[in-house]
Amino acid sequence: MRQKSFTPVARAWAFLGAALFSGSALFSGAANAGDLGRGQALHDTFCVACHEPALYQREDRLANTYLEIRQQVERWQGNARLRWSPQDIESVAEFLANRHYKVPH
Repeated sequence: MRQKSFTPVARAWAFLGAALFSGSALFSGAANAGDLGRGQALHDTFCVACHEPALYQREDRLANTYLEIRQQVERWQGNARLRWSPQDIESVAEFLANRHYKVPH
């Protein structure tokens, strides 16, 4: 049985499609990454009134993993009716994970 041969144009379209697909996957991952500077600004503006840094060092803290930190950020911003975007929630979670909790993301 003879294999089909792609024309140069078909190969170019296949290559372009693969490049666009992989590029969009990389871009979407970057879009979900938090901004540490914005996370710190939001935290310092809205969270420190109730959450001093010692709170994050307690033995009985509720959040010990990145997912748990993110869930707590989402929970408390909702309780405070801050209406943060998913990007803002991610930024604060990444800031806390990086600065206070020292857990990988």
